[in-house]
Amino acid sequence: MDLSLSRIRSLMSLLPRYTRRTIHIAGTNGKGSTTAFVDSILRQAGLFTGRFNSPHLLTGRDSILLNGQEISPDDYQETFRSVATANEIGNCGCTNFELQTATALLAFERTHVEVAILEVGLGGRLDATNVIPDDVVMVSGITAIDLDHQAILGNSLQQIAGEKAAIARRGRPCVLGRQSHMEVVDAIEESVSVIGGYLLHGSAQVQVFPHPPSTPSHPVGATISLHGSHQVHNAELAIALVETLQQAPSFLHVTLKQIAQGLGLASWPGRLEWINYCEPTEYGGKLWLLADGAHNAASAACLATYLKSLPFTGARSFVISLSYSPSKSPRSILEVMLLPGDRVAVVPFASVDGMPWVKPQESVTVVQAAKDLVGSSGEVMAWDDLKAALSWARCGHSVVVVTGSLYLVADLYRLLLTSQIKCWSVV
Repeated sequence: MDLSLSRIRSLMSLLPRYTRRTIHIAGTNGKGSTTAFVDSILRQAGLFTGRFNSPHLLTGRDSILLNGQEISPDDYQETFRSVATANEIGNCGCTNFELQTATALLAFERTHVEVAILEVGLGGRLDATNVIPDDVVMVSGITAIDLDHQAILGNSLQQIAGEKAAIARRGRPCVLGRQSHMEVVDAIEESVSVIGGYLLHGSAQVQVFPHPPSTPSHPVGATISLHGSHQVHNAELAIALVETLQQAPSFLHVTLKQIAQGLGLASWPGRLEWINYCEPTEYGGKLWLLADGAHNAASAACLATYLKSLPFTGARSFVISLSYSPSKSPRSILEVMLLPGDRVAVVPFASVDGMPWVKPQESVTVVQAAKDLVGSSGEVMAWDDLKAALSWARCGHSVVVVTGSLYLVADLYRLLLTSQIKCWSVV
């Protein structure tokens, strides 16, 4: 993977200048959830928003949202065609992700969104989203940082943190979310200082509690729509970003009630998402699927914490697929998730449109790692077909966890949307 800003800079020079007020968010885990919270809050305040997330779930179109809705097929095709034509005329040689990023920026410019929220794709310093001009960045945000993509971003937390902190801008605020590693905080403080930005700690600005106390000092309580205790910290960062925005001249004031409504209405598909799946099989009808794109040790730990909070006892049932990555072993992800006695179906995910370098880990490697963890009281099987894997995994279970990769979650959505399965719903 050749990370560089040279190609997309050449492309953007051939397109209308990007001028939208922008919130830019980087991090290892939680950046997508944070963008969802911020977007929802600002829409509740009456702002027309644009939002760009990556990777896409089903198609490139679902990564570009205008006021909370996917860009229309016609508008997407027209905007992408303009970008692709400029790329060809300028001989820019942009990658698929760079073309997608430029498409999102052009769509936001054409529709005159009032605030755009951009999620970094990979890293920060050389990520395509970092092509945006300094003067449009109102505030940057950095979510929890952990080890991931070491082959590209560096082998230490300090190196990874420095790459992500490079989205900060001179003279502009950068809000740091809660971190589990002190060396991350030190590295980001140093990087933001060198850039000339000023760092704010989100937890010092606002604190979010799982169950807000109803006292005069806490006049508004909010139910967070996204599942998992880790979402409390993502919501905390989102609120801190919105609070920071309100210090800017002419920015619309956001009320506590609008913040509460935004937190309660945010949506982020494929992350601790419950799906009511009613495909009839020999094992019965109704089945709850918990779909979560946990793909590294830190996100797998969040999933494990959430599973422990559920009122289920005994062995669990999983359908798992992992991406191939030399920097992380299947065991490093599975060991924080699986317990002795669990049942595990291992499947590959389908090829990912626009990302030919993304491959599933060989099933035999994942199977062996899973067998070591579930022990003789558990069971592990490899399957080529997701529907068959779901049928096997549900034996004796009313809940099956589909996890290990967002690309597997995308396969699940495609199965639900294109098969004859009529009875399913998302909560």
